[in-house]
Amino acid sequence: MHKVYIIGNPNVGKSTLFNSLTKSSEHTGNFHGVTVEEKHKIIKFKNEEYDFYDLPGMYSLNSFSYEEEVARDIAIKSQAERFMLIDANSLRKNLYLCLQFSELNIDYKILINNYDYFKKHKNNLNLNKLIEKLNINCKIINAKKIKIEDLDLKNDKKISNNSNFQKNLFNYNNYLSKYIKIIKNKYNFDEKTIIFALNGIYDNLNAEQINFIQSFYPEVILDRYKFIDEILENVVVIHKDFTYGLNKADKIILKPIVMTFGFILCFFASIYLIFFLIGPLIGEGLTLVINFILINPFMNFLYSITSNVWLIEFFSNGVFSSVLTVLSFLPQVVLLFIFLTMLEDSGLISRMAYVFDDFLSIFGLNGKAIYIMLLGLGCNTVSSLATRNMNEKNLRIKTILLNPYISCMARLPVFVVIASAFFGAKAYFIVTGLYLLGLIIALIVGYVLNKIILKTESNTLLLEFAPLRHIDFKHVLIVGRDNAIDMIKRIFFIVLGVGVIVWILSHTQFNLSYTSTITDSVLFFFADKISFLFAPIGLNSAGIVSGLIVGVMAKELLVSTFSISNNVSNIGALATSLTLCTSVVNFNFASAVSFLVFTLLYCPCVSNLAVIKKEVGTFWMIFSILSQFSIAYLLSFIVYNSLIQNFFYALIVVSIIMFILSISIYLIKKIRSKKLSCAFCSKNCKHKK
Repeated sequence: MHKVYIIGNPNVGKSTLFNSLTKSSEHTGNFHGVTVEEKHKIIKFKNEEYDFYDLPGMYSLNSFSYEEEVARDIAIKSQAERFMLIDANSLRKNLYLCLQFSELNIDYKILINNYDYFKKHKNNLNLNKLIEKLNINCKIINAKKIKIEDLDLKNDKKISNNSNFQKNLFNYNNYLSKYIKIIKNKYNFDEKTIIFALNGIYDNLNAEQINFIQSFYPEVILDRYKFIDEILENVVVIHKDFTYGLNKADKIILKPIVMTFGFILCFFASIYLIFFLIGPLIGEGLTLVINFILINPFMNFLYSITSNVWLIEFFSNGVFSSVLTVLSFLPQVVLLFIFLTMLEDSGLISRMAYVFDDFLSIFGLNGKAIYIMLLGLGCNTVSSLATRNMNEKNLRIKTILLNPYISCMARLPVFVVIASAFFGAKAYFIVTGLYLLGLIIALIVGYVLNKIILKTESNTLLLEFAPLRHIDFKHVLIVGRDNAIDMIKRIFFIVLGVGVIVWILSHTQFNLSYTSTITDSVLFFFADKISFLFAPIGLNSAGIVSGLIVGVMAKELLVSTFSISNNVSNIGALATSLTLCTSVVNFNFASAVSFLVFTLLYCPCVSNLAVIKKEVGTFWMIFSILSQFSIAYLLSFIVYNSLIQNFFYALIVVSIIMFILSISIYLIKKIRSKKLSCAFCSKNCKHKK
């Protein structure tokens, strides 16, 4: 089997090229760092199997972020055919990585993308001269339209499996020779070791040797760019008014006041359309269709073959109730991802990152956090992974910790149902208010973390502007389709599975006999035992606590758990049942608001916790759980006690808590002992004893 790697800078169209060649539908976007893990797909061509890899973008072999390190290690250490994708509009920047591959004598071909845009703006590229200067096979392509036969793939296994460091005729002596000579005189290294070290690959070198070689990096970088300029001098002709990425519309869009009001208007309008106007209509229609073609025929068949109450109730209120409750929100989820994809494809996200960078820096973040937060509207787990394009450790940890405060799509069904039940026509304002509350809490927590234990060392935003583009509605619809498929998978494998378990536990007694009364069940018994912990925030009902426990697994399960507990099978009936004191799960006005606040903040889901542990470690995962639960409990306590007019009690408790927090913050800031400082260091810290 032949491996084929697609390599290049971020945002040059690698994922688009991968999708075109392999007929895939991987996520692409008009923003830096969309691909954070390698993706691959095997396809057959001319009786040969080719394994195509879409690698994360990297600017150079001297990796600065996680995804660049992943891409570098795979690209240079594995045996494969390599295609370097570069953007015709950013040749000077993109050729830097090409130069490094040539220095290491790694065999590759260059594919030049976005040439239509380059040519449209009266620029010109002499391809033959570029090939002559680089001595590399170069080809102009359109990443959206290319076919596999256009690549001239090698089909000789002996050629494909040659050494990674195959000699080519590229001559780097005129700009690296002086550094090679100095390093060789000091350490007597062979040329290959020196060149690899000058490209950030330090095999078997000690700290002193690495530091010495790194001291030449600034000069080496400048010399490489001088060499690139010499290559391009007679190869490209750039129109004097051409600036790639900037459009005439940017004169208006990049004004902070225009971007801020535009984003707020766009966001709130989208929430209204998706979750209160179009989404519910499509959801109701989808529910009717599923009932008609699947549930009703199946239940009629079941009634005809058995009268077993347990079996009938299991399918009716256990299986189908779980699926229908969440399935009714599938259209909203798809519409939300379509909205985010349209922002991404248009190029607006990079502009938002630029405009909001100064504001976010106050809270120890930078403009890239905008992209993470927008992804978090869809799924916090996905957005946590997207932090890999951040190269500053503390900045990345902060962003991951703040990410769960942004309400994901899984919480929306809970918000909409409860807000509709208790606020009626004002539900829209409650839901958008919860989004704003999550954002405000995230910024406050970010500010505190930045001042105490996670101060950002370098908050510089390095960002490239992709041009504003027409939205590719085909791509947008593909993203919507893929997210619908993903949601359906989650329904059947997570929501359905846990929903069935919840139904069994809520209809089974300790003697393993069936009960139709949930208050006699195993689940209710355990939830009732710990419900006293939630009494101060008005959530001391065993039914509510059962939902909160299950919600830690996945927030989607909250709605289906309440549906099972109240023995209802649609959203309208559930909303009504939550207002009735005779229901197993019920709220009054104060407890409903408290529950909404608590659900917004109380804990990341299991999948996100797993990602937090993997990305930044167990300590920060535990920190995330404890800090979020504490903040959620405190705010819910304030809200609930204020609404039941117990102001004096709430004021005393909150004052005590704030006093303790203030003392803790003061001690952490003032008593900077080595032991305290090392609490967050690595095991090898020299101060640890």
